[in-house]
Amino acid sequence: MTKIYPKWFASMLFLGGLSGALAAKDTQPEDEALLASVFPSGCHFSGQFTQKKAIEGLPVPLMSTGDFYYSCDLGLVWHTSEPFKDAILYVNGSNNFRADETGALTPLTGTTRYIMSNIFVRLLKGDTQYFTEEFAISPADDNAIVMRPHSDMMRRGLDSIHIQKKDTAEAGVSLDIAITDATGQLTSVSIADINEYAFEGKRSAYEQCQTLYSDTATWCQVLRSPARYKSR
Repeated sequence: MTKIYPKWFASMLFLGGLSGALAAKDTQPEDEALLASVFPSGCHFSGQFTQKKAIEGLPVPLMSTGDFYYSCDLGLVWHTSEPFKDAILYVNGSNNFRADETGALTPLTGTTRYIMSNIFVRLLKGDTQYFTEEFAISPADDNAIVMRPHSDMMRRGLDSIHIQKKDTAEAGVSLDIAITDATGQLTSVSIADINEYAFEGKRSAYEQCQTLYSDTATWCQVLRSPARYKSR
């Protein structure tokens, strides 16, 4: 019995893992459909945003506004205009910067980098594979979805992500994203005035970036050639 039991136990673990994998596979098409209902449909687009963050001890949430440009081929410019001016320039997980009002660049680090890498940029990209693997996805009211992380490690910092997509004749397409961390602190981002661009390739994406940010052309150059700026 002592020799048989470990083999039996191991087989039960395997079958349990297999049944879990099959269950996840069964729900994957449904999850992908839910994500498709709220994810951006294009590969290159720009818009305006309003961000609110609740801080413990403050009577009202902190609010910032600005504009952004995202390209699958180039990266993301996330430009805050109020109450202060700065920009996050995101190419990929290892090449991202913060540009202050003077234009000085510093590497993006800490929580901001984590959220941009693992949540926000993947959301703009429409990375369904990542979210179906890492999150439990369920429908919510009013064309919205709720995502909760599977792993214990991710749940230590993140409780849920609520996404709602709206499309009206008056306002066009808008996206509301609410991120609740493990302490209950809420950060919400509303994206509106979305413009999609029909072109292909990094060069066209770069030229569109220059058109949008002609006064700060360095931002687009950072996205195009991030290695040139890493040591500055």
